[in-house]
Amino acid sequence: MDRLKRVLGLLYRYGILTQLGKIALLLCAATAVLTLSVWIGNPYQDKVEPPEQAASSWRPPPGPTKPPEPSLPPGFPSMEFPPPLVKVGKGRPQPVPTRYGLTYTVPSDGWHASNDAIMAWSDEVDHTSIASYEAVSRYGIDYCRQTEGSVLASVGVDGRNGVDINTAAREEVDKARRIFGDARAGRMPTVELRGPLTFEISGRPAVRYTAVVADIPKKASCDPATAEFDIVATPAYASAEVAIFMFENYTDSAKSLRRDDIEKIMKSIGKTSAQ
Repeated sequence: MDRLKRVLGLLYRYGILTQLGKIALLLCAATAVLTLSVWIGNPYQDKVEPPEQAASSWRPPPGPTKPPEPSLPPGFPSMEFPPPLVKVGKGRPQPVPTRYGLTYTVPSDGWHASNDAIMAWSDEVDHTSIASYEAVSRYGIDYCRQTEGSVLASVGVDGRNGVDINTAAREEVDKARRIFGDARAGRMPTVELRGPLTFEISGRPAVRYTAVVADIPKKASCDPATAEFDIVATPAYASAEVAIFMFENYTDSAKSLRRDDIEKIMKSIGKTSAQ
């Protein structure tokens, strides 16, 4: 013990003990700062859920689902996007090329021609897909101000694989009841089916079915109560084996298109010419 006191006394006398004390204090301070930094950097460490639990706590909301289509035959041509619209003079009819190697033409008066717009219907109860179309042109946009996105008429196209043109057209026209119905309220329209009518498009077979729709459930006073829903199917040149053209026309408005107007657009369908 006496020897220890002597050693400490010598260290103190020559200032060595003082320097060691400073070093010890610095080490203690550094340790405290590091400990504090770790705690501040993750103050809720004990409350973080494991990755497995955090990932399983959220699920994406259900969206419209569409049954998968059979694949195209090997070597069948396909396009990701349709050809661009051809510029036409003011007041001239507008050709609308599609991804399926077929083009339809709409008048300029009252029509908004487009081949990049889409239109889709889904069930309001189970959110499953009813029908969807691309390259959609519309007529009489927002004619009913109380209904968002209202149109008096529209034209669009879809593709099918693995079926013949008659089956494709018949299955598509059968969707009219659900398209014009109100599933949430449990109200459905009356539908009269007409067809098939066979003809040719650019030398290839085509078939048409028409659904005459009445007693359409209204959500607003300006909503229509009657419509015609036409489906034309013909072999496609690209992107699908069968091209399905849809013609939707509400018929009980003073601004509604006549039947002849829709017939002219149907007759305009033809093989897309090289540009």
